Amino acid sequence: MVSFRSEPSSPAANSSTDRVLKYHMTSLGCPKNLVESEEMMAELAISGMVMVYDMDEADLLIVNTCGFINPAKEEGVDVILDLIESKKRNPWQRIMVVGCMVERYRNEMQTELPEVDAFVGVQDRETFTRLAWNALGRRPENNLPPHFPFKPRLLTTPPHMAYLRISDGCFHTCSFCAIPKMRGTLRSRTIEANVAEARALAAGGAKELVLISQDTTSYGIDLYKRPAITDLLTELEKIEGVEWIRLMYLYPHLVDRRLISFFANSEKLVPYIDMPIQHAHPEMLERMKRGSTDTHIRKAMQGLREVRSDLVARTTVIVGFPGEKKHHFDYLMGMLEECDFDRIGVFKYSNEDGTPAAELDGQVSNRVKEKRYETVVEFACQRQRDKNARLIGEVTPVLIDARNGDGEGYWGRYYGQAPEVDGQVFVRGQGLQVGQFAPVRIGEADEDNLYGYVNKEYGSALA
Repeated sequence: MVSFRSEPSSPAANSSTDRVLKYHMTSLGCPKNLVESEEMMAELAISGMVMVYDMDEADLLIVNTCGFINPAKEEGVDVILDLIESKKRNPWQRIMVVGCMVERYRNEMQTELPEVDAFVGVQDRETFTRLAWNALGRRPENNLPPHFPFKPRLLTTPPHMAYLRISDGCFHTCSFCAIPKMRGTLRSRTIEANVAEARALAAGGAKELVLISQDTTSYGIDLYKRPAITDLLTELEKIEGVEWIRLMYLYPHLVDRRLISFFANSEKLVPYIDMPIQHAHPEMLERMKRGSTDTHIRKAMQGLREVRSDLVARTTVIVGFPGEKKHHFDYLMGMLEECDFDRIGVFKYSNEDGTPAAELDGQVSNRVKEKRYETVVEFACQRQRDKNARLIGEVTPVLIDARNGDGEGYWGRYYGQAPEVDGQVFVRGQGLQVGQFAPVRIGEADEDNLYGYVNKEYGSALA
């Protein structure tokens, strides 16, 4: 969950119709949701509304929801109930709920949450700003600029790092997933639009671009009739100021020779991938309707590791999918070992309303799900400890993200750590600047983080 903050302003109780209106935003879920929240915040700023940190100071309380899995939905409900409590304390406040959860459960939410003043789903996002002002009984003070090459964003990430959402929606029909119902089929942004936004981000100081979508490897199929992710990467690499480009959400069967070749020759595409396989046994992959097979997984990982021996690979798996037997699970564990994944996320399968998997036979008991979940977690933790320990004694460039809270040292990331989902590097010392790359010698490691100091032999200009 991300809550957006600004300096406190005057109390919202002032009822003057010409005063500046204020809003408080909470964003839930994935980086794709975060980008949409940043777009909505920019729209409100351009239209004349001001963001505040303190919920009690806001006229408008907004939550951008996630509807992907049950825990995300439960978190969304909890936040909405918090906003309702705030409205009880401050009757002038209005509540707006937007995003995936609204798209999926609009009718139920409108019935069960009468305190909410406006609902905006994914498919009707264009109405957001108008409805936000309508809820407050005012008209926007300014209009959004016409013919903008990309949607303006009010970035919430550090200036040196930004997400670039290259497409929305998904044309896959995974049996456990409701995303296509919420977000529709694949809709890629043109290469020109993505490059224009990337240039603007770089001009604002972004050194790292993290490419996100529902399926990054499918990028461009709808526009160019073939995967065009390599074409996009070729143009992004030309942008001055960008030093790291990171790919998230790859599908194994779409990791083709062109993409592998680009990994081999690129100076800016970091040797890191996020490739959720979800399972490995052919029968489970078929029941999941993944499109990928175990052969695709092996081929993708083998091809990437052949050209980048320093590759760091993250994956995600689901345990307890309907029909999963012990031999299916054992096969999955064998694949995790064989492909040598560096980081592994794991989910226990949960029935999602309206998905084909919810109707499948062979539902797995909660007890078995929990046992298999714990097995994967234990394996993943040990794997990450071992992988991190191998870096002890090495010198690696670290992008400094923040100064430590006590003023002693810094937190950053080496190329093998994606924002939010992986660990960090704690850098001892002084004289660094947030947003710079520092050569760091790793001295210690644990399951999550690395610990080191600036190696002055490789960075004489550093204090």
